[in-house]
Amino acid sequence: MMMDLRRDHDGLRRIMHDFALMMHSGQLKDMPDVARRRIAFSQGFREHMAREDAMVQTLRKRPLLPEASQALREHGRAIVALFLRYSDHIKIWTPAQIEADWAGYRAAVLELQEGLRDQMAWEERHLHPLLMPKDRIAA
Repeated sequence: MMMDLRRDHDGLRRIMHDFALMMHSGQLKDMPDVARRRIAFSQGFREHMAREDAMVQTLRKRPLLPEASQALREHGRAIVALFLRYSDHIKIWTPAQIEADWAGYRAAVLELQEGLRDQMAWEERHLHPLLMPKDRIAA
């Protein structure tokens, strides 16, 4: 399962990288491509969140070391905050708003991407290792 989550992260990073490149070189005429990429990212993000949540729920049912319990709590708070930021971003940046403020949209996308990259790096350091039996079971 840890490999699935890592593969998800790598895929999300690729999508974000390609989107960021398009943001730097793109123009308003690229709106159909922007919409297509937003949908693809959203689908991949939701699928990953579902897999990750299933893993976290499974871990929560087991006896955990205090450090593992703390990591799960931190993860839960961070994911809620990230999800709310992402939801707000989608609501604010409608196609009409993107067309009205391409530079603002680009800045908002890059900021959101930075937060997601930071979160994925944290998960890879703190959450993914909890999939190893020796790290998640209380002594």
